[in-house]
Amino acid sequence: MMYLILVPAILLSSNSSSAGDWRNPDAKFDAGKKMSETVSLSWRTVDDIQKACELESRRRGNGGFGYSVEACSFWNSQGTECTIITRNISSLHEIGHELRHCFQGNYH
Repeated sequence: MMYLILVPAILLSSNSSSAGDWRNPDAKFDAGKKMSETVSLSWRTVDDIQKACELESRRRGNGGFGYSVEACSFWNSQGTECTIITRNISSLHEIGHELRHCFQGNYH
């Protein structure tokens, strides 16, 4: 199975404001811009999020993140299968942010 570029999750620090309001959990966005209407979803919870995201990135043939992440998501080239990885203790914003990646790809 072929996978696209992994998606960095919520960054611990970022200089980019060109991403719009993706850091704001109450920001509105265009929900009509989806890669697919239906996505098969897997959600893994881990103790060490950085390690798990780096390992999954490399397992999928990507180079890793190289910066701190709070969660991560990976999807296939058709946008129909997605894996989200969060800490065992997560937030609605983190899981929602990653779920949006599953439907809208690299939106920020």
